[in-house]
Amino acid sequence: MHENQQYLFQVNLKGMISLLSEHLYSNPSTFVRELLQNGVDAITAFRTIHEDHEGCLRIYLPDNARAEMIFEDNGIGLKEEEIHKFLAVIGESSKREAFEAKDYIGKFGIGLLSCFVVSNEIIVESRSAFSEKAVRWTGKSDGTYSILEIEEPRSIGTRVILLPKEEFKHLFEPGVFQRNLAYYGEALPMPIYLHYNAAITWINESGARWLNPRASKEELLAIGRKTFNTGFLDAFPISSVNGGVKGVAFVSLYKTQFTGKQSHKLYLKRMFMSEDDCHLLPKWAFFIRCIFNADGLDATASRESLVYNDTLKAAQNEISQSIKSYLKTIDIVDPDIYQKLVSTHYLHLKAIAAEDHELLMVFMDDLLFETNKGPRSYRSIRHLEQTIYYTPNINDFKQIHRIAGSQGILVINAGYTFEEALLKKISQLHPDLKIEQLSPESLLNTFHSVDLQNSAELLDFENRAAVVLQPLNCSCSLKHFNPADTPAIYIGAHEDIDAKSTQESSGFNPLEATLGMFTKKTKVIQPLLCLNVDNKLVKSITGIKDPYLFPSIIHILYVQALMLGKYPVSDREMNLFNEALHNLVIMGMDNFINI
Repeated sequence: MHENQQYLFQVNLKGMISLLSEHLYSNPSTFVRELLQNGVDAITAFRTIHEDHEGCLRIYLPDNARAEMIFEDNGIGLKEEEIHKFLAVIGESSKREAFEAKDYIGKFGIGLLSCFVVSNEIIVESRSAFSEKAVRWTGKSDGTYSILEIEEPRSIGTRVILLPKEEFKHLFEPGVFQRNLAYYGEALPMPIYLHYNAAITWINESGARWLNPRASKEELLAIGRKTFNTGFLDAFPISSVNGGVKGVAFVSLYKTQFTGKQSHKLYLKRMFMSEDDCHLLPKWAFFIRCIFNADGLDATASRESLVYNDTLKAAQNEISQSIKSYLKTIDIVDPDIYQKLVSTHYLHLKAIAAEDHELLMVFMDDLLFETNKGPRSYRSIRHLEQTIYYTPNINDFKQIHRIAGSQGILVINAGYTFEEALLKKISQLHPDLKIEQLSPESLLNTFHSVDLQNSAELLDFENRAAVVLQPLNCSCSLKHFNPADTPAIYIGAHEDIDAKSTQESSGFNPLEATLGMFTKKTKVIQPLLCLNVDNKLVKSITGIKDPYLFPSIIHILYVQALMLGKYPVSDREMNLFNEALHNLVIMGMDNFINI
């Protein structure tokens, strides 16, 4: 064996073509985009020689006269040596090293291979602007190709000829092909004409009106409605110097989910690229949908996404500032839209305001909060309340909202991750206003205690109820509370707040943090069923001592309290509930028979 001997990779050209043409692209219609890109780039290159050159693309579909599709451009064309270099070498592109490479859409030299998905061979006929002769290149999916000189005179430009595979003939039907041409090329700056039999259709006659700075808001809203098949509350321009991004942002007319994914229309050098925003929008812009074009960003090899680099990050930051600028001024520009924006997208606005001090100052008074007394603006809350209570999670809010309301306490649901931080930020701006966390157990402490020492009947009732609940790992307590029509509330297992605060006040112990599993844990209080002695039902059962009737009623109150507090009810608890009802029915029937 010779040391340092070098070998060449052995490449299966047929397999390579299959890999690139069938697996690099997401769907078989991608060849339409690749042909458009090559044609547009050829015209762009010709304009570096003749600035006023009027380029156009013409597509002749298979019809009564021909079985092939012809895709024709009047761009710069290719010489024979260029055909050998750029069409026969995978990954080689005439545009990659060009001085004006930023003006070209494609620069990977592999796009034409997508045509092998729909055709077994590709014929390229081309005459270069620097040659009097035209040549025909025929490439086959087995990795072979041939070149012939064309004798008859040809005008400058290129034709790509495809004979559709049987299984993909439907893609070449006029309706389907026209939709794909419009999908990818409706924003392109040179005309695209589709020929079928005697009919000629101008695909992109309307052009990219949304890029025109003189387009009215009504026009933009109409474009948004047509593009996304829905109406919008407002539309405004967005742009960034980084990446050369320009476009229109549309404000959703309806509430949107934080987890929902919006579709957009992203163009690269006016060629459609993706329905994803490709990281151009900030993560909080769930209520925004965009149509935008980027002239200075880089595409991935499949040209279905953008390369995530520093330029893209800078563009995202600029677009984020564009949206924030709109939000900061819309109240002055159009108060009606401002009010609709706040009432519809208050959750998203709060998420932004929690991180952005300027936007917090803009929206603070009008931000809506979900409370146990209905939606309330922060302005109305702070004017009516001396202390603002909130629950840090939605389960606590569901459990106590009715009870708190009967006590005259207004409680905010701060169950979304950003809302507690937002309230704390607001409290810093209004130090005179108390904002305190409220939990079911702390609300329980506001209830009036029952004097069990002077009521043997109530003490006995509580003890017997505790015995019934003990197998359910639940304790029992009698209280006076409103509303009186609520017989019982359930308080889930929780940490002892006093024990927790005492532990925190003792200071941070690194060793304790590291060996947490061996340290003393915060005391956990077991679940509690709080029975309302002011309730008629509870009053009526205090004297019942029947060994079947009493446990059944307590079990029903227990499960009812779980449901009222929005706690999950297990199969065991539902069986307990059903058995208790069954016992009551049986006892009722026995009493009826005895009568």
